[in-house]
Amino acid sequence: MKKKIIVALLLCLITLTSVFAFAGCEKYLNNETLKGYDVDLAKAVAQELGVEIKFLEINWNKKIIELNSGNIDLIWNGMTILDSLKTEMEISNPYMSNKQVCVVKKENASKYNSLDAMKGANFTYELGSSAETWAINNGFAGEFSGKDTQMMAMTDVLSGSSDVAVVDLLLANFYTTSNSSFANLTPTITLTEESYGIGAKKGNVALMDKICTAIMKLQENGTVNEIAKKYGLEERVIDLNYTSKWDSLTDEDKANWNKIQEKGYFVVGCTIYAPMTYTD
Repeated sequence: MKKKIIVALLLCLITLTSVFAFAGCEKYLNNETLKGYDVDLAKAVAQELGVEIKFLEINWNKKIIELNSGNIDLIWNGMTILDSLKTEMEISNPYMSNKQVCVVKKENASKYNSLDAMKGANFTYELGSSAETWAINNGFAGEFSGKDTQMMAMTDVLSGSSDVAVVDLLLANFYTTSNSSFANLTPTITLTEESYGIGAKKGNVALMDKICTAIMKLQENGTVNEIAKKYGLEERVIDLNYTSKWDSLTDEDKANWNKIQEKGYFVVGCTIYAPMTYTD
């Protein structure tokens, strides 16, 4: 009987240790070495609002879980605005345009120059992304097609494990024109036109109001345009076009922003890919 009690206590201890270890395992990215359009804009917004900012690398397929758990306050990382996401989180007005494109090896560019030509090809994409939504809706999703990141999807094509990666145009343009190994890849056809938005936990309207209002100020004083020029994205930037709703919010609505002020910072969940969020 004593042995059973000891074993039970040990199991409880292991479980609690695992839980607490997981709860404290967040590793924030280095603000000094991290860069990209989204990074610089988020930093400028934080400065405008008088708070600090932390960036946490997340699994993109679990972004809603991260928001709802409170591990992060915002999704700010080239997130495509989808109707399905609008029911799960607060999403800002569009701030940047993007496209989903097919990326293949340069040697296969003439082979895979249309969707008809790609029938039977092995597709890959980031799990939880608009690329996955497109692949599912158009019959190009395979059982083992999804990857944790867009970079992994591109690497899959580079290695020959997949024939076609569906990724963001902004990412494809950056890496296939650089001196990296991805220069052996090339975008072929455009699949969808889309826009990026910033996400917050459903109901966190005050936080979203503060973020959008700050971006409006940064648009007016030229900061947004300066950041866009830095990364060659001037033609992709969309004016946020937002009017503050702060005066119409209740004290209960404003509680989530008050919590941000109390702790003195907000946490942005992101993945690593240029030109939005990356390091050299």
